Amino acid sequence: MSNRLLAALAIVTTLALVSCGAPSTPDFAKKAAMGDMCEVEAGKIASEKGQSEAVKEFGRHMVEAHSKTSGELKGIVQSENLKVKLPARLDDNRRKMIEALNETKPEDFDKTYAKQQVKAHAKAVELFDAYAEEGDNAALKQFAANTLPTIKQHLDLAEKLAQ
Repeated sequence: MSNRLLAALAIVTTLALVSCGAPSTPDFAKKAAMGDMCEVEAGKIASEKGQSEAVKEFGRHMVEAHSKTSGELKGIVQSENLKVKLPARLDDNRRKMIEALNETKPEDFDKTYAKQQVKAHAKAVELFDAYAEEGDNAALKQFAANTLPTIKQHLDLAEKLAQ
């Protein structure tokens, strides 16, 4: 009985470790592209609807930074001839985030935007960190490693905005 239990635990542990690894190359590319697209859209809204100059400036910075990484990602997908169809529009979850920003009362906008940015950049750090460590495409792995410090900086800035 105890051997069966140990064997079952070993299998569960192995599955858990495998599922914690890097996303596949197509999954990473799609998630990174989706994140960039959402950041650009949210940044445009923040640069217009932000109540503080800090939020407006952060929004403008997100548009610039994520447009740049989006272009880099597209270039790598093309140059590496990866069989990945990058998303052309936001998924339902991110579209709802954008709708929430558009519908937020002016007095609540900065807080809502900052909160979304903290959550989005925390997820991006996890995604890019995992792929930089264990990704299977050298060019995308380098892209993830090179972009990660900037995403961490964005997370720090977003956390300051949220305070």
